Amino acid sequence: MCALANHSVVNDSCTANPPVIQSPCALQTRISVAEARQLVLDDVEPLACERVPRPRALGRTLRMPVCAAEDLPPFDNAAMDGFAVRCADLPARLPVVETIFAGQWPHKVVEAKTCSAIMTGAPMPPGADTVVPVEWTTRIVPGLVQIARVPEHGMYVRHSGQDARKGAVLVSSGVVVTAFGVGMIASAGVQEVVVSQRPRVAVISTGDEVFAGRGPLPEGKIRDINGAALTAQVTDAGGVAIGPFYARDNEYSVVQTITKALEASDVLLVAGGVSVGEHDLVKDALDTLGIEMCFWRVRQRPGGPLAFGRLQGRAVFGLPGNPVSAAVCFEQYVRPLLATMLGNRQIHRPRLSAILSAPTPKKKGLHFFTRGIYRYGAEGRLMVRDTGPQASNLYSSLAQANCFIHLEESVASAPAGMCVFIEPLTGRAA
Repeated sequence: MCALANHSVVNDSCTANPPVIQSPCALQTRISVAEARQLVLDDVEPLACERVPRPRALGRTLRMPVCAAEDLPPFDNAAMDGFAVRCADLPARLPVVETIFAGQWPHKVVEAKTCSAIMTGAPMPPGADTVVPVEWTTRIVPGLVQIARVPEHGMYVRHSGQDARKGAVLVSSGVVVTAFGVGMIASAGVQEVVVSQRPRVAVISTGDEVFAGRGPLPEGKIRDINGAALTAQVTDAGGVAIGPFYARDNEYSVVQTITKALEASDVLLVAGGVSVGEHDLVKDALDTLGIEMCFWRVRQRPGGPLAFGRLQGRAVFGLPGNPVSAAVCFEQYVRPLLATMLGNRQIHRPRLSAILSAPTPKKKGLHFFTRGIYRYGAEGRLMVRDTGPQASNLYSSLAQANCFIHLEESVASAPAGMCVFIEPLTGRAA
C-alpha cells in the first residue's frame, strides 16, 4: 500500500503498540559480541505508527511507502531554453509560431518547417520532438530563426515518466527519510506520511563524582560526559532522549532514579555502576526492582562489563562508566535495538574492507572496537589507522574517529598491511 496525497488511513498493522520485548532470558556471562547482539534483539517488535506532516518526516522512519500520484515529470518538457522543432526539418530557417513559458500550455502545433520558442520546463508542443538550445540559433528577424547546428533526435527533451511512472514507489517503507526523501514525498503531492513512533530512551548517569553544573569544577569531581553524549546519541539514532537523570552512590538513590526513569521510557540506559567496585550498585538495584537479567560482561574492549536485561517490559542497559566504553556499547547494541523498534530496514551500519596503514594493539580472545580514521589511498583502496591511544577514558579517541575498526576475538595481532573490516560512523568525513 502506498501513501498518496489523499490517503487518510493508517495500516492496521501500525495501530497497535506491541510489547517491545516479550520472551524471558537467563543470565549469561562473558559472552561473545555476536551472542550479546542476538540477546539484545531477541523478540523486539517495531513500535506503533503515527501520521506526521511532511516537514516533520525528516529523520523519521517511514512505515508506509510513498508512491507517485502521476508520472514524473507529468508531461514532456524542455530541458533547455531554445526552440521546439521537428528534428527531420533541420538544418533550416524556421518561422516561430508561438512562445511557450514554463507553467503555460502550448496552443499551437509545430507543423513541418515551423518551430516554437520554448523555455526550460515548459511543455513540449504537439508535433515537436527535439529542442535546439538558443545558443545554437540565430534570430534573423522577429518570428524567424536560423538553425544551422543539428541536434540528435529527441535531444533536450525530458520525457513524461522519465523519473518515475504513476504508482511507482518513490520512498520505501523501513527507510529513514532524508532531505532528498522529503523532496520525493513532495513530488508525489503527499502532505502527511506514516512513520514509526520514536522510542523514548531514559539516560541515567551515576556516581558521586559526576558534576553536571556550570562554573568551575569542584575538587574531586569530573564533568558529566555520559549524560550529555548518550542523550545526543539517542537523538541521532532516532529516539527521544529523556533526561539525563543523576543517581548518587547509594542504593536508595539508584533505585529511586531508575524507578522514576522507567515511568517515562521504553528503553533505559544506566551509565556506570555495573562493574565489581564497592560503589558499583546498579546490578543490585536492578535485582531489587526485579530485573530479568540476560547477560553481564561481553568479550570485547572497550565495554566489557556491559549488562543487559528486561524490567517491566523495557530493555535495560547497564553501560560501563568510562565514557568511551558507554558510547561504543551504545553504538554496537543500543542503536541496533532502536533501529529495530523503529522498523528500520537496515539495523546495522555497513562494514567496509580496509588495509591497516600502521600496526594497532590487539589481544586475542577479545573483540576490539578500535577507534580509527580511514581515507582512500593513492590507488583507491581504503586505508585505516587507529586514532592513537585507545584507553576507555580517552574520549578524544572517539571525537577524532570516523570509523570503528573491528578486530575479531580470534585475531592475536594487527600489523600494518592487514585487511580489516571498518564501520564508518555517520556524518564523519573520510
